[in-house]
Amino acid sequence: MTNLTQRNIDILKIIVEEFLQTWEVLWSKALLKKYDLWVSSATVRNDMALLEELNLIYQPYNSAWRLPTTKWLRAFINYLMQQSPSYFINERVSNFDKNDIKTLENFIYNLTKELSSKTNEIAFFVSPENSILEYNWVSNFLQNNIKSLWESIFLIIKMLEDKQNFINFIENLPLSHWVNIFIWEENIISFLKDYSIILKPINIWWKVSYIWIIWWLKMNYFFNISAVKWII
Repeated sequence: MTNLTQRNIDILKIIVEEFLQTWEVLWSKALLKKYDLWVSSATVRNDMALLEELNLIYQPYNSAWRLPTTKWLRAFINYLMQQSPSYFINERVSNFDKNDIKTLENFIYNLTKELSSKTNEIAFFVSPENSILEYNWVSNFLQNNIKSLWESIFLIIKMLEDKQNFINFIENLPLSHWVNIFIWEENIISFLKDYSIILKPINIWWKVSYIWIIWWLKMNYFFNISAVKWII
């Protein structure tokens, strides 16, 4: 198995961070101009060729630039899951006293609203035992993604209207007890393959429920992982 050098890893990190932050890619010369790697453009191109052989980046068109593959995005996000600290979200959460919530419905509504307002992503809460499906920020999601979604917008609306089937779908997913992330082609919702989901099973009043956010692939994974981990 090929061992990656520290420079290989640094280049991989740069490519994925540029991709997620700007939705753009860097040519080897632009990469060297923006980042001080102390190597030649030819060396960077050779490094990229190696990373492409390992299926960590790929060349979508006949050009010199590369994009990160799902394999590398998965490795990058798994790394972020180990790095996201609890205080990262605590500084941004408004005063929300769960002891003042008198009903489960109000609690879920406030929790979902809080999560969507802090992440600016569509937030869901699913409580199968209570047949509760709550979501927030849907109109923003549809408005901001209308050009990329096209006819899929109607599938999203249909999914939300068919509440019980949607609840059953989430409940029957093979999920871990920790944070679950579905990136790009991994997306569990077949018509949203260009989007990512961060989902976590939680226990509220001794019942298993699920809280999650969904947005385009270019989301702030570091912050959003922390939000889903620690907002409760």
